[in-house]
Amino acid sequence: MVAIATEGRLPAGRLPGGSALQRAVAIAQDSITRIYRLELDFRAENFVVAAETARAILPTDSPRSGVVILEGIDADAIEIGLYVDPEDADDPNTVIEETSHLVYLGWLAHRDLSVSRLVLELQGEVDRYAVAKVTGRDGMNHFEHFAWADWMDADTKQLYREAHRRAHGYCRALERRFPHRRDTPGLLAELRRYYRASPDQKLHPPS
Repeated sequence: MVAIATEGRLPAGRLPGGSALQRAVAIAQDSITRIYRLELDFRAENFVVAAETARAILPTDSPRSGVVILEGIDADAIEIGLYVDPEDADDPNTVIEETSHLVYLGWLAHRDLSVSRLVLELQGEVDRYAVAKVTGRDGMNHFEHFAWADWMDADTKQLYREAHRRAHGYCRALERRFPHRRDTPGLLAELRRYYRASPDQKLHPPS
């Protein structure tokens, strides 16, 4: 989940190197980049900040874990950080989703492309499915076992509900098209196509 801050500063040093959370974020980035064959010039673990540091500059109704974007006076100058609440630190799905957001934002920024929050959350849901699927776990599990966070207002909940619905539909279609382990090369080819698709193509994928 992404949260916007307009005041304050993110620490220059981020977290001390080698923390357990940074290692988990590094593993998540490696999984995502292998699946999609991404070439990135940054490491997501270098953007990890303490959750209390992020929350100190964010509105009170911000997500418990997420990616913080600090907007400055100059529209072209932003700071970004990834924070995970201690209660979420042992949840690999949370780490994968937040790392997904940072990786996708960086991949798009390198190409001077923008993204809506809906498409960002949609891609994050698909990434959770993809990482689970290629590692032999049930990729559909998180679509069927989840609960809405208490901090969400009606508009925010509607945005995430729409991202969840669209991702669920796309991943169900993948399950039908690539039902067997031997179908993995075809699944990966489709996931890579989807990652690079336009926002409209992501929102209206072939069934």
